[in-house]
Amino acid sequence: MARKGLWLRSIVLGAVVLMATGAGHTFDGNDVLKIKTTKRCRSCDLYAAELAGADLSGADLNGANLAGANLAGAYLFNADLSGANLSGADLTAAKLVDAKLAGANLNSARLAAALWMDGRTCAPGSIGACK
Repeated sequence: MARKGLWLRSIVLGAVVLMATGAGHTFDGNDVLKIKTTKRCRSCDLYAAELAGADLSGADLNGANLAGANLAGAYLFNADLSGANLSGADLTAAKLVDAKLAGANLNSARLAAALWMDGRTCAPGSIGACK
């Protein structure tokens, strides 16, 4: 009986570790469809979503979770990314002209060759900020 209790605790602990690290966490497919069709998805869960090259010009992603998302080469002209979580996102060569990024989390976001909000191109090695 004690062995069964230990096994159950191990399973529960493993599940807690997976949730805490984000392992096994995937984006909501409905949110991906929503953003691609309506360009409006406030506070969506797009964690690790594949959005490379997507045309999200003028999209409303205010407060969205885009952590780890692949947005390489995405068109984000005039997109509202205010308060969005873009930590670890790949924004390499993304077009961010006139995007709204107030309060966005860009920790570890890859921004090399991104076309920045003010029209300048981010330098190679730009991580977390456009240099």
